[in-house]
Amino acid sequence: MKIKVELQAYLEQYSPDGRGVFEYDLPEEATVRDLIRALSLPEELASVIIVSNSAADADHLLREGDHVTVIPPLAGGATP
Repeated sequence: MKIKVELQAYLEQYSPDGRGVFEYDLPEEATVRDLIRALSLPEELASVIIVSNSAADADHLLREGDHVTVIPPLAGGATP
């Protein structure tokens, strides 16, 4: 099945072609976790996962045409 993947910020380095947005083929019944492993993306860097505009976890079953956005952990903010 073909899905669209968007890796944000420094996660682009795990893209197979160096681009932040790309199409990717996975077997039927693949999950978000399967995608993360296929990209050799450390699971702890997949802080926020959005599948077709809804929050998802690593066990989410993917479907043909899904758009998966992976956002890394955010850091920073105001200090007291």
